[in-house]
Amino acid sequence: MMMASTSHVVTLLFSIMAMVTIAGVHPGLAIALTFSALVFAFLTLAYHRKSLPRFIMDVLDRLTDKASLENAYKAREQHQVVIDAEALATQLRSKVVGQDQVIGELAQHVRRRLAARRPDKPVAVICLAGPPGVGKTHLAKVLAENLYGDKRHLQFFDMAQFSQPHAAASLFGQARGYVGSNSYGSLTAALRNTPNSIILLDEFEKADTEVHKRFLTAWNDGFVTEVSDGARIPTSDAIFILTTNAASRQIGEIAETHLDQPELRDEMTKQALLDAQFAPEVLSRIDVVLPFTPLKGLDIARVVALEMEQLTRQFKLELADGGIDPEILLHAVDVMQDHSRGGVRDIARMIEKEISEGLIEARAQNAKTVRLAASEDQVKVLVVDLKDGSAPAPYAEETV
Repeated sequence: MMMASTSHVVTLLFSIMAMVTIAGVHPGLAIALTFSALVFAFLTLAYHRKSLPRFIMDVLDRLTDKASLENAYKAREQHQVVIDAEALATQLRSKVVGQDQVIGELAQHVRRRLAARRPDKPVAVICLAGPPGVGKTHLAKVLAENLYGDKRHLQFFDMAQFSQPHAAASLFGQARGYVGSNSYGSLTAALRNTPNSIILLDEFEKADTEVHKRFLTAWNDGFVTEVSDGARIPTSDAIFILTTNAASRQIGEIAETHLDQPELRDEMTKQALLDAQFAPEVLSRIDVVLPFTPLKGLDIARVVALEMEQLTRQFKLELADGGIDPEILLHAVDVMQDHSRGGVRDIARMIEKEISEGLIEARAQNAKTVRLAASEDQVKVLVVDLKDGSAPAPYAEETV
């Protein structure tokens, strides 16, 4: 405090001496400088006391407690996010069936990376590999909902749309002079608008290798370049999740046979992806590859039951408790194990085809809840309750 006071005194004495000297040489200049100093001092005092006219005040000074906001924002920026991995895993397992091992590892990895943020790299780069239709894409979506509580934090990119080298322009922007150069790329725009997002690159192996390589800077250096204006957009708040069906059968077998040997399993999984033409420089920048196991037995029944419930709700109806005939689920298990190559997607399409008409008829009857019954090779939709509280007519079950 003594040093600061001495410094101010010296500054004041120097200013007085300078002003006296200027006044002796050029009195007019001295008067102008004195007036300017008074105006500056008045404005500074008014600013700190928030006495400026409202139209030139900082909007935060005018509408809130700016100092408290600045301190809180600075503290939040410096705060390391710590999540409960067990709680997150429990939430994910309630919505994703049959992948408990993968979910546990994913939750732990996200916890570690969120707690130890890297300014020059994304929060994490994760690859979900394995057979189609086992929940890879669904897990990424559920993770976004649980981490951020808002679907706007999930940026979905179907990488099958970028199977040609020039397709990278729609992700990263177009160079000036070309058509579309006035608009941002879809990836760079998403990162500008919502930096703390999950960037879901679905079926990554279907994109061209040149498109793959455009992500190396995003994962290695922590930014992507918007081609149209050359701006660098940070990726340090983003989580990149790739899904792939490459070498799906081999990876599914690896996941099953080496469930309790994570290090060997990871090494074999990465080698399988290398054999499937994943570029080594791309694979080396992925933090972790998590192999999914094929769905079997009652896990298939669980997924089918959830799909039926979701489809029923799309028609503004509810399934009654115990409203799915077990024979329907047993048949779905047999079909998926014996014939299905598309996993849950095939089952979902089969379900939609079989029960959509019945659900439409039930809704037309003002139904509130329904149940699904097996009838030979078909699934019938039977009305249980009506929205007005009355019981359905005795013949309703036979006509729906």
